[in-house]
Amino acid sequence: MDEKTRIARAVSSVFDTDVELHECGDGTWHLAVLGVAGHPRFRAAWVRAGWPAEVREALDRFPDLTLAVAPAFSAGARRLLNDRRVSWLDETGAANVREAGLLVRVDMGSPPEDPVPRTLRWSRTSVLAGAAMLALRPEQISTKWIAEHAHCSPARASAILQGFDSENWTVKRGASRGRSAYRTLEQPDALLDSWTNHLNNRAVERWFAHSTTRDLRELQHRVSEALQPLAFGWTGWAAAEQLAPFVTQLPVLHLRISEGYARRDVEPALHRAGITLTQDAGRIELWRTPQEVLRDTTPSSQGPLLTWPWVYADLRRIGGRGEDAAAHLRDVMVADDDR
Repeated sequence: MDEKTRIARAVSSVFDTDVELHECGDGTWHLAVLGVAGHPRFRAAWVRAGWPAEVREALDRFPDLTLAVAPAFSAGARRLLNDRRVSWLDETGAANVREAGLLVRVDMGSPPEDPVPRTLRWSRTSVLAGAAMLALRPEQISTKWIAEHAHCSPARASAILQGFDSENWTVKRGASRGRSAYRTLEQPDALLDSWTNHLNNRAVERWFAHSTTRDLRELQHRVSEALQPLAFGWTGWAAAEQLAPFVTQLPVLHLRISEGYARRDVEPALHRAGITLTQDAGRIELWRTPQEVLRDTTPSSQGPLLTWPWVYADLRRIGGRGEDAAAHLRDVMVADDDR
């Protein structure tokens, strides 16, 4: 179920009437409540996890927000919204809505508890395991599956799963141990948020390149041809255009390339394609990345693409409109998984 449908259903349930939504283009919605005197209107946003951190991020990102909607707001999130005088309601039916003389309060009992701060320590192998779980969404996750996709030993895979269990991202199913034991991914959103935050709290070494060509799509094709013998994958705007188009014109090209290459390995191939490595700004950014991250790229007409969780995290790293593109990509990928 997409964001628009969930917002409409939650608001309709609380007000017992129809609503009208129009996308604003910045991640929020113009929302009108029909069948209520004055047709109250809101600037609404969907908060995927109704916890204080996510609510605070939404309030900072959308300073003119007047209505927040989520699956369920925790106690701390409700206090934060109330303190900021922002109306809220969630899919449990709980609500606190104030707007131009309108007051709606619905108490559905005790709200969910705020999450315990995450203590998991990410490693290179657990990053690979998390990426594979998010991208592939297997119905059953075994130690063998993790070992294959994270390129690690069964013992290390078992430790990774125990760490994910402790965060409640995965849950044990089947037998307590042995071949019939497996896990299921129960909280993909929480896993994605923690995984993304870890990646984006770490600096990435960047190389910049430039060309006089104005057509970035044609330039992307030239780069793919030039780097074909090397291990790389498109990410950011260039990959999002293939996975979940969001903009009509690419602002810049981003790709991740194996950190096993030196500039002397890359520069001649780019030069032959009419592309020059520069010291700072350029229309192309090459992000140096561990080789194992590039093992699971997906072929496309414009060259290999990183899996969508990597593209999502990199759009978040880019920031600005990249945040909106990341949210759009996430919605599209999750909707595809639900089909």
